[in-house]
Amino acid sequence: MGQPAFKHGIGARELRELSKPLVNRQRLEAPAWDRRTALLDGHMSVAELQPGMRLRLADVRDRFGLTSRAELPAGLKIALVIKGTARVRYGPHEVHLGPEADSTGLVVALPTATEFARLGRPGGFERTLTLGLSPHWLARHGLKELLEADSPRLVRWNPTQGLLAQASRLFTPDVLARDDTAHHLQLSGVALSLAGEALTSIASGPLTRQRSLTARGAPGDRRLTLLMELIDSGQAGGSTQAELARRLGMSLSNLQRRFRAQRGESLGRFLRRYYLTLARDALTRDAVGIESAAELAGYSSAPNFATAFKREFGLTPSECRAATRTGPAAAEADPRL
Repeated sequence: MGQPAFKHGIGARELRELSKPLVNRQRLEAPAWDRRTALLDGHMSVAELQPGMRLRLADVRDRFGLTSRAELPAGLKIALVIKGTARVRYGPHEVHLGPEADSTGLVVALPTATEFARLGRPGGFERTLTLGLSPHWLARHGLKELLEADSPRLVRWNPTQGLLAQASRLFTPDVLARDDTAHHLQLSGVALSLAGEALTSIASGPLTRQRSLTARGAPGDRRLTLLMELIDSGQAGGSTQAELARRLGMSLSNLQRRFRAQRGESLGRFLRRYYLTLARDALTRDAVGIESAAELAGYSSAPNFATAFKREFGLTPSECRAATRTGPAAAEADPRL
């Protein structure tokens, strides 16, 4: 029961690709590692379930004692260690998580980009769910006050047995091997349950009691809030970054600098992923055509849209649509799109 579900070696390149949507400037260190051999054994995957909501599954054994350092973007991080042990550090705060530790769950509120480290040991094993909620996602759901602080805040919590059982089922070999719409819905269900329990457990805790007047009153924050409102309402669609900056009364360089400082990623990367995710949802849930999805994502060329789509999600728009369709029509889709 303590073994990784899949005997698959995860090398540095794969680990960096999996981590790319989650962190910035990742650095990998391990004693006696020759920089060619796989660092981990097991399974790891990342799924974007909604714009700004990402779920990472890790069922891995550490070969060398990997230390992974990176910059985490602002947002709320919820970790649940089902088996084994995880030793992590957010800024100056170090935490041990797992069934043998003080708690199996942790909620971390990061008002700004923060240094993070995962501190492994040779032979160490962990089976972990990590849910990331961006400032944008939190604002859409009326939870932006969770990030109104001057420094990272950490709250331990322990899940119910029902959530543990639900989460554990995601790591069975037959579930890990799937990649279809039903699997996406299953992941979404667990992610929402995880968020619900974690946020309920801290409802009267320090994350909700304490506010930062400085953060709430900063003019730069108000402009970024207005930017998110423009994006969510659809008013930013078709606008260039320079046009958005003018609407906000800022220079482009100032907007880009403030956005990166507060969100931990570039404005261009955020917008590209946001609109591609809207297009993906339109393809899979609303059954729109590829040309319409391309237009929704801001592309006038369907081939260019398909290239960007595959780079972001690992499959073409046609393959994405086919996952939710049956019959000959799905088979006739142009494989290039």
